[in-house]
Amino acid sequence: MYDVLLSPLVKLQASNACPTVTATPETVKAAFTKENDVFAEHNVKYIDPMLNFADRKLFAYQMLQAWQPVLGLSEEENDRAVESGFAALTEYETSVRRRARQVLDQLGREDRIGIVMLGRPYHHDPGLNHEILDEFQKLGYPIFSQNTLPLDEDLLERLFGDEVKAGAIRSPLDISDAWKNSYSCSTNHKVWAAKFTARHPNLVALEISSFKCGHDAPIYGVIEGIIEQSGTPYFCFKDLDENKPSGSIKIRIETIDYFLRRYREEVIRKRKAEQDIEAQLGALEAQLRREAGDAELPRVDQESWEREAQGMTAD
Repeated sequence: MYDVLLSPLVKLQASNACPTVTATPETVKAAFTKENDVFAEHNVKYIDPMLNFADRKLFAYQMLQAWQPVLGLSEEENDRAVESGFAALTEYETSVRRRARQVLDQLGREDRIGIVMLGRPYHHDPGLNHEILDEFQKLGYPIFSQNTLPLDEDLLERLFGDEVKAGAIRSPLDISDAWKNSYSCSTNHKVWAAKFTARHPNLVALEISSFKCGHDAPIYGVIEGIIEQSGTPYFCFKDLDENKPSGSIKIRIETIDYFLRRYREEVIRKRKAEQDIEAQLGALEAQLRREAGDAELPRVDQESWEREAQGMTAD
């Protein structure tokens, strides 16, 4: 049973798994042993140890207690197995984040739109997400998971650097400015992914919630506020387990697709306007230098030009 999970975020209160998910192995065991032990009847040993992924030494001890009686493991063998497991997990997450960065960069070059799925780990299951993510991918929108967004330093500096310098947050991976009650791992990741999405010009947010999730309910307004404050499009499918309205879901997906196509046209228009302004400013600077005939003429302050360009674009 997963109790505490790994998280790259900082300044958290905790990083606990959802209590319902944590207790699921016990629920399963109870269902198969209520009247008679189905596992024993089929010569199956059911093992469901409590595990803390955030404390490597404690995790190794918990695994040893669970598997030593079954496999006869030595402590050394157990430690090697644990290290191998964490190494494989790190390699997998690194490869996914690397691919996510590649796709993000491609979206930027091509002025395309990607969708960040803000949801729980089980929402990656097509049976639970009603294949909503598959439908968007068919329409040409890459889907990003909130748990594996890229963490490259240059990207985080571009998105969060100004806030860190201003002292609003202590790190790009800090969510304390938006969510103080940071105890739930998935909730923490959802809040940070919302901040990431709100700051990236090629991403929009799609929030998914099921089972009237108790951890999701307090942050509905937080997530929506983070996204909409930046002007980033925000869409949501909540309480998907209530029924399976495949027809209405399909209509909503088509509607969102239509909106995103118009939104992409606006993104392209703004990008072109910014490029035109930059070209005009560059030409004006060159002209002033020629007229002044002074090779030591101070260069135009880049930040001032950018602020003026942004203002002209907004107008």
